[in-house]
Amino acid sequence: MTRKDQLDEEQAGFSLIELMVALVATMIIAAAIFGLLTAGNTAFRREPELADRQQNIRIAMSVIADDIMRAGSSMPAFLQVFTDGLNGAGPMGSSGQATDELQLIAASDCQVLRVCRSDGVNVVTGPLIPTSCYALPNVVFLVDTACTTQDNECAGVYWAEPSGDTSSCPGSTGSGTGNGHVNLPPGQAELVPNPPGGPAFNPNFIGVGSFARYRIRTDAEGTPNLERSNTGGINVGTGNTWEIVARGIEDLQIEYLNGTGAASSPAVWTDNPGLVTCAACPTATMADYNTIVQRVRVRLSARALAPNLQGQTGSTGAGVPDAVRGELISEFAPKAAAMTLAIANREL
Repeated sequence: MTRKDQLDEEQAGFSLIELMVALVATMIIAAAIFGLLTAGNTAFRREPELADRQQNIRIAMSVIADDIMRAGSSMPAFLQVFTDGLNGAGPMGSSGQATDELQLIAASDCQVLRVCRSDGVNVVTGPLIPTSCYALPNVVFLVDTACTTQDNECAGVYWAEPSGDTSSCPGSTGSGTGNGHVNLPPGQAELVPNPPGGPAFNPNFIGVGSFARYRIRTDAEGTPNLERSNTGGINVGTGNTWEIVARGIEDLQIEYLNGTGAASSPAVWTDNPGLVTCAACPTATMADYNTIVQRVRVRLSARALAPNLQGQTGSTGAGVPDAVRGELISEFAPKAAAMTLAIANREL
């Protein structure tokens, strides 16, 4: 071999086959690295969103649970604690059916005060002063403990305004029709014995009520939220009482468990709580107790708010976008109802 041939052989490059093998190996390695980076980036975007979604739905359920557990506390047994007729009252949810609204009544932590008689009329005396509890306007409940008919004719929830307020009545859940309105100048004038739109009774106790209402609403950014009002959605003065409990909650479905009064069907789940009655009061029968809501089932659906996440699904609800969704279902027993039914069944 000449010197020239030896130099030509030493300077020869890779063959085409060798280049193709190297190229394929490089592409496989690069694809594996790219896949790892993509998966990591996807998980980096997705997992915090799922954690936020789960946290939002748990917070929402916890807040609702607190109100349901306190529903009817420090109130007569046969008061209409859960508002009837709110099934499907909200916007379309992700399940393809209209969302429910939930409204319930509970006593607040404020002290229940006695309404004292003076000169033949009911008046609010000394203890009712402008405090943080009894600041007006506010929602109050009035109870006539001397009433001998059913409880929902001996108690009611009303809107109390300061003296001199001549605005129209914003609403009531009294057993009568129309708006209930109580004008309560703290410690000054008489308490109206028969509030307009409410039952004819002479209340002798007054307390501040927690008149909680829940609904689903979509904000200006298109995000569905669970909202809560402590005054049943009634605006206080010029202020909006609705507050966001949790973002991304797109569906709220409520079911109620109470008895039918029939021995063959002692308890059924319904979409509405029905009307609480006590035809045999003050000597109530099991048929009367069966009208009381014993348990409440709450189903919440939430979605992650970031778009284009791995694992997102469609929805049967019209206009509801694709998203990664989660659902939480819980049941709660109002403590007041449980106590009342335990006494009725002679368990206490």
